Amino acid sequence: MERINWASHLSRRLFTWFAPKRGDKIFELLENHLELTKKCVSDLYRMVEATSKDEMPQSKEFYSSLSEMESKADGLRRELVDELTRSELFPEERDDLMELVRAVDWVADWSREAGRILSIIPFEKAPAEMKEVALNMCKEDTYCVTSLADCIRALPEDPKKAIGLADKVEMLEEDMDELYGSARSYLATLEHTAFNVGSLILLNEFLEALETVADWCENTADIARAVALHVEIG
Repeated sequence: MERINWASHLSRRLFTWFAPKRGDKIFELLENHLELTKKCVSDLYRMVEATSKDEMPQSKEFYSSLSEMESKADGLRRELVDELTRSELFPEERDDLMELVRAVDWVADWSREAGRILSIIPFEKAPAEMKEVALNMCKEDTYCVTSLADCIRALPEDPKKAIGLADKVEMLEEDMDELYGSARSYLATLEHTAFNVGSLILLNEFLEALETVADWCENTADIARAVALHVEIG
């Protein structure tokens, strides 16, 4: 992913660009957006867990919550972009922060996509090994998004910590790659009458969506790392 190029003066101005009232608004929106994104990933994990146990009413409730949280995250992203557009930031700073916000939003979007696919496949009838690896992938997603949120929160006060957390997200994403490889191995040998060709295609897309959640955590951490490095250099 292409690294961003922040101006060197950002080290003194990071997250303190505005009058206090405007700065407080940005902080509040960003914090809420991160929390909603984490909730999306958490709801996805719970949905996969409930579906694995054939607890379909609970699965539907978690998907409903996931969809609601993703919609709210979308609304907050738009509000954040609007606030940034009206801000006193230099154009390059504003554009790069918008990129960070939009990247976080992709984590929520892909969580909802994974849930959407899960809601239409007979995953409750999958072999135990497939259920276990999918749950482990979801758990890895929760680790990724939690570390990412901590990374972004650390940017203003402790860029070194932010860099370390960005590195942690990258390592977690590598763990996800291993889990995804195992899941695809199970998929390649899956012999189960509950899964016709169409269901198998969607099952593959579900697993890919789980992996993409972690990918976007890593992509966002790359942006945060670039910001933190410029803070350090400045």
